[in-house]
Amino acid sequence: MTNPNAEYGYTRWGRDFLRLVEPTSITRPEPMLPRARSLARTAVSAVVVEGRLIRGTVARGGSASVAYLEFAPMERAVADRLTSIVGPSPTAAALTDDAHRALACTPELTVVDCSCSARTARCIHVLTLLYETVRRVDENPVVALQLTGFHDASDAPVESSAIPRWTPLSALDPQRFYDA
Repeated sequence: MTNPNAEYGYTRWGRDFLRLVEPTSITRPEPMLPRARSLARTAVSAVVVEGRLIRGTVARGGSASVAYLEFAPMERAVADRLTSIVGPSPTAAALTDDAHRALACTPELTVVDCSCSARTARCIHVLTLLYETVRRVDENPVVALQLTGFHDASDAPVESSAIPRWTPLSALDPQRFYDA
């Protein structure tokens, strides 16, 4: 059920991304979250979404830092299941709660980086960009599909015909490796 009174994560799609910044498994409150929410409302600029990554500048005090998040790609089977429900080019109107239930896939961060000196995966700038991501997903659920690589997964070749990413060493024959 959606909560229209919540500032962040008021849709099912946004709530998935909200769990990245506010995990339910934490045992104590994170003191930076209120400040990150405030910065997400006022201090985020130059936000760019390119495929499975989102990058934004967070100005805090007299300095600015660039935060960068990259999400894990959606599996082909999940993309096929979602395509059968919403079509190959879904609109925000097609991404209903039923489509979300069929997806049954939560976003996962693969790369987290920030230009600040904190050198931690959960610095204030990263948390702020995560809140901005949640806000964008709440406003337009198509962003959630873009960040999880829906189009890449649905356009990818079927696994049996896919070119393997790595060649195991045991597959190479040292006697014939340099043969022309």
